[in-house]
Amino acid sequence: MKAITFLGATTAYETTYVLDDGREHTAPFFGVALARFVPDLSLRVFVTKQAREKHLDRFVTLVEDYVADVDPVDIPDGRNDTELWEIFQTVVDAVEPKESVVFDITHGFRSLPFLSFLSAAYLRTVKNIRLEAVYYGNFEARDQSVTPNRAPVINLTRFVDLLDWMVGADRFVRFGDARDLAALLNTQHERTKPDPRIVGKVEMATWNSSPVKKTASHLRRASQALRVVRPSEAMAASHAVSTQLPEALMSITALAQPFAPLSQYVAENFAPIALSAEEQRHNPQQTLVAERALIKWYLQRNQIFQAVALAREWLVSWVMVHSGLVGQMLEKDVRQQVERAIGREIQRLQDKTMADNPSEVVADLSTVPALGDVAQLYNRLGQLRNDLMHAGKRKGALTADTVESTAKLLCQKLAELRLDSSLD
Repeated sequence: MKAITFLGATTAYETTYVLDDGREHTAPFFGVALARFVPDLSLRVFVTKQAREKHLDRFVTLVEDYVADVDPVDIPDGRNDTELWEIFQTVVDAVEPKESVVFDITHGFRSLPFLSFLSAAYLRTVKNIRLEAVYYGNFEARDQSVTPNRAPVINLTRFVDLLDWMVGADRFVRFGDARDLAALLNTQHERTKPDPRIVGKVEMATWNSSPVKKTASHLRRASQALRVVRPSEAMAASHAVSTQLPEALMSITALAQPFAPLSQYVAENFAPIALSAEEQRHNPQQTLVAERALIKWYLQRNQIFQAVALAREWLVSWVMVHSGLVGQMLEKDVRQQVERAIGREIQRLQDKTMADNPSEVVADLSTVPALGDVAQLYNRLGQLRNDLMHAGKRKGALTADTVESTAKLLCQKLAELRLDSSLD
């Protein structure tokens, strides 16, 4: 295991550093105590010129019998932006991919503790290191009533996790993708797993069905369904998130504190598209309301392809509701009959004659309001969807800007179509 430590140039005082598990060691530098706490470390000691001259020889003498090796690494003082970037790169270069690493930020000068903290987070992502711990020997909080003074050692590793939560939150805010948040919740939940050799089946079953685990599962399912345009699954999973979240919050604070401030935002974002599977079966009007909200949800997150794909199918469903075909919404043959009927209306509007096919079944759309406008909208949505499906590989393909502006215009027209007044 490799340890990254910084050696400052300030006066060193004999201090008893105390871990939260009760282990302690007295030394002038926390890096020396760390060498006792974690044996056989490969120690990389980052030193400025002044720190090397003042403390390095003493430091090496104190640790050399307890570490696998000790290697001083020279760094500048960090007095400006250029020097800080040099220090950052030096730290990054000192660590190999997939290594297990401990960071000690106790004696870093000026902004070095902050910089090394960010380096740890960066390395975990870029070089896939295993971050074992980030330690800070809190000399400022030492007990001065005894000699030598006793200083608590703080494990800051979970605060590095906070950066992961920030990335997950950003991904959800910008793209509506909660998979990272779900994975982080699962990770925190796994840390509380009881030992099956000690607890009984009831306790294990309770852990396996905890609200936090269920919420993580619902978030993952909702994100997956949204990504591949499965509105029914997405709405049902969103409903499950909204239903489960209040109960999960009671234990989330203890397990995953960074998620608690995000929870209200998550709930608010899923609420407009939340509809249980049972409600979808029994209330087609409400389903149309939720699906139309989902189209808007896609557009707000610049997921144009998903918005257009759903908008075209939504329009077919809207026509079916107004044609009394509610109970056959998912019947492929019936939907095709409706599509053919809309196609006939498009041909009529374009003054084109369609050859009669006695074997072709066409739905009766006589009860659909503003059928001509609906048919024209359906035609334009179909053309746009086809343009997207062909990925621009045909003459006259729309530019990216035109695709986006056209999609937003056409999807906005869906909002003008009448639904049940109590729902719209």
